[in-house]
Amino acid sequence: MQGPARRSLAMNRPVVVRVRDDASFAPWREHAQQYGMREALTLPVGDPYHSPRGLVVIFVDVEDYFDRVGMAPFTVFSQLVTVALEQTRLKMSLETLASVDPLTGALNRRAMQEVLLTVHAYARRSNEPFSVLLLDLDRFKMINDNYGHDLGDTLLRDVADVAKRTLRSSDWFCRWGGEEFLIVLPDTDQAGALTVAEQIRQAVADIGVAFHNQRIKTTVSIGVACCPQDGDKPEFLARLADAALYEAKKSGRNCVVSARNARTIYSIAAKLQEAVESGRLHAAYQPIVQLSTGKQVAEEALARMLDEQGQVTVAADFIETAIEMQLTHLIDHAVISQTIHRCTSNLQGGIEPLAHFVNVSAGLLSHPDLTAALFAQAQEACGQCAPDLLASTKPLVLEINEKQVFGDIEAIKMKLLPFVGFGIRLAINGFGGGCSSFRYLANLPISFIKIDGELVRRVRDKRIRSIIKRICDISGDLDLVTIAQFVEDTDTLDILRELGVDWGQGYLFGRPVLPGS
Repeated sequence: MQGPARRSLAMNRPVVVRVRDDASFAPWREHAQQYGMREALTLPVGDPYHSPRGLVVIFVDVEDYFDRVGMAPFTVFSQLVTVALEQTRLKMSLETLASVDPLTGALNRRAMQEVLLTVHAYARRSNEPFSVLLLDLDRFKMINDNYGHDLGDTLLRDVADVAKRTLRSSDWFCRWGGEEFLIVLPDTDQAGALTVAEQIRQAVADIGVAFHNQRIKTTVSIGVACCPQDGDKPEFLARLADAALYEAKKSGRNCVVSARNARTIYSIAAKLQEAVESGRLHAAYQPIVQLSTGKQVAEEALARMLDEQGQVTVAADFIETAIEMQLTHLIDHAVISQTIHRCTSNLQGGIEPLAHFVNVSAGLLSHPDLTAALFAQAQEACGQCAPDLLASTKPLVLEINEKQVFGDIEAIKMKLLPFVGFGIRLAINGFGGGCSSFRYLANLPISFIKIDGELVRRVRDKRIRSIIKRICDISGDLDLVTIAQFVEDTDTLDILRELGVDWGQGYLFGRPVLPGS
């Protein structure tokens, strides 16, 4: 404690000592003397009130060297190192703030996504399992609305504290968003994960927050997914945990459900992802005809999944799962890419041009990397097959579904703007089946309106005919093409013609067909 290094740090100033006189240099003295060192200067670096701190020791082989040279250059050096350490400390502090949820002190979503990748990489190297738990506070919105956000925040902090106390030091805990928390359990199989989840569920059920003369309590629903039993990709495991959480909510809340128990949605999602990766997700094409002439003028690309035996799974059997598991972007990307290739092949083969309708979901629009790749593919295709199309209307039509793309119309418009500017047209699907369709007409450069299929099926109803007639009148005023879906018989066809619908699509004109079938 009496050595020059300790004194220098304690007093936060340089200390000069003679090597031969100061016994506190005992571990170094023999080595220093061997090389003829005479004096040593200890320089403290760093803020004395914060870590990190350090010490620089400079040995010289000339006595009274520091008196002759002066302390100024060494002091400046010490100050420069101190500034560098302070910048490092501030950077570390900012990085901590950027990765931590300020309300609960848990990791935030961005930081946890990095943790998931790291834990997954370790699990693959070590051949050990790991598990993901997604927990959600039950009826949290009702608590917020009835008792205020301050009490809601207190509940979130209490639940986070209870969960963290239940976990091991090697486990990871984050606020995934809103009232959801994600937990990653390294080296933990399904049985262990279910045990931890049940411990957390019971612990949360025992806590409560005082509010006036009552105690407000909450419960949690928890979904569990395990690697490698349930899946081998971090993002897929998180979606599986979300699907299991959804099942827990449907089962009455305040319970734990594993991805294995949510077997139907899990099984379909796994098959869908495997089909996408192995090239077994294909576009089937259904004709769209001009009602006045019966001539085919367009076709719509519809997703079909093939199993390992080549049997077709229709979209109705996997689209809802894809929406729930946030996999629609994979379907859209595959179908649009195949349709662009089909359009190119048809034009180069001398087949009369058609309009090619493809569905665009909110999932695809939230993946700018995929939309950019599709846009680049469309540009390249137009340049190869028909350079004159580069400055004109393109055959591709992006079809947006109001129920899926509902939200910030201006944000949607900005995402679609490059396609529209390139000459790719937009269609709105299910028009008349929602409450905000007219807002899309007012704010988006729509070229086609696909009338809601349920209206078409009920076209014999006088009121429905009036609605469809008004849609056709509005479309005519706006120079839009109307398309009736689900046209399945000649009576419906005759009525639609009379009402002024431009194009039609349905089993009367043809079912969706896979290329080569």
